Amino acid sequence: MVYYQEPIEKLLPYLHNWNIKIIEIRPKIGHFQPQRLEEVIELKKKLQQSEILVKSIHIPIDGVDISHPEEYDRIKSVREVEKVIMIASNLKAEIVVVHPGANSHEADDRKKRLALSMESLKEIVDFSKGTSIRIALENTLPGRVGDRWEEIQQIIEEIPSENLGICLDTGHYLVNYQCIIQKDLHLDKLPINWQDKLFHIHIHDNNGKKDAHLLPGEGVFPWPSFMDFIKEINYQGTLIIEPTEQQGKHELSEYLNRAVEIGKRMQNYFIVSEFQ
Repeated sequence: MVYYQEPIEKLLPYLHNWNIKIIEIRPKIGHFQPQRLEEVIELKKKLQQSEILVKSIHIPIDGVDISHPEEYDRIKSVREVEKVIMIASNLKAEIVVVHPGANSHEADDRKKRLALSMESLKEIVDFSKGTSIRIALENTLPGRVGDRWEEIQQIIEEIPSENLGICLDTGHYLVNYQCIIQKDLHLDKLPINWQDKLFHIHIHDNNGKKDAHLLPGEGVFPWPSFMDFIKEINYQGTLIIEPTEQQGKHELSEYLNRAVEIGKRMQNYFIVSEFQ
């Protein structure tokens, strides 16, 4: 999720050379937007040849809002998510990452959107039952449905399914809860069964004010507390580094070099319990 300027197929050798084996992809025009099953099958072959695993697929950002108050737009968004589920299933991915909803600043509108989001998710989860795909709700940016853990919890409780869980986004968490800056996460104090419901994690950093998508350690997120937390709950999923979008291959190369080093340090943390 760092470089959209070229089709994903052209980037696979590049990722292979960097020994990047697990990725998350997102549909985007000119990068990854298959319209026929044959295109998905061809990509699957190239992924296998490059020894790269698509762990997860993120729903499209543009034009998809499962909490949309207009029924036509909401249903259209649900169908787009279902399309991604089918693509993910064919690519042997495990997770589809979904945003609960878009911007909502009025209390009444937010309540309505939350209800519509749950209505959509019930249909999406039901659709996913015919596949091996799990749905991971991502905590969103401020002002959007799903920016508070209480809303994520409410959705999870309203739709009791083994196929519905959480994608914890560290950067979004930080800008929504600035109280955690360089302190404890406090996630263990929330009435959420993290051990069962934490399916997936996006990791990036910021200054607590802007969603800058810095690499871990370049901002003020409490990484030692985070690493302790996922060790405590015995998290068995993937940590997807979600840096900012790069504009050129030279810039991408430098960024990947730093990202790979940080990934190694995070792996080492589970052995020596030290992350700086």
